[in-house]
Amino acid sequence: MIAAVSGDYQNSEHFSASEKAAMKWAEVMTEKQYQGSPGKSPEHRAALEQLKKYYNNEQIVEIAFTSGFFNFWNRFTDSFEIDIEDNPVMALFEKSTTINPDDYVAYMRDCWWNLK
Repeated sequence: MIAAVSGDYQNSEHFSASEKAAMKWAEVMTEKQYQGSPGKSPEHRAALEQLKKYYNNEQIVEIAFTSGFFNFWNRFTDSFEIDIEDNPVMALFEKSTTINPDDYVAYMRDCWWNLK
């Protein structure tokens, strides 16, 4: 699936038209295509019109918020050079659908907050 997203997702058979519209909007936000570039006009209006075919206003805001949050998160972790957890750590989260708040705080203290 990651390969399908990394490649030409717009022509992929793995995604519906609505999913492609949401991915295009995320791409517009991530690549700042709403600003345009030398010799290239902004792309956000066409992408927004595609979104409106499949999603209502509330859903569009949620898609934009989610994409914006992950753009922020990537910039935040990159700027502080926070490494991605290795698979054994990530596997701990796969064991349940809920996270014990005490375990979460202990994890944050150990890994990020540097408080022991």
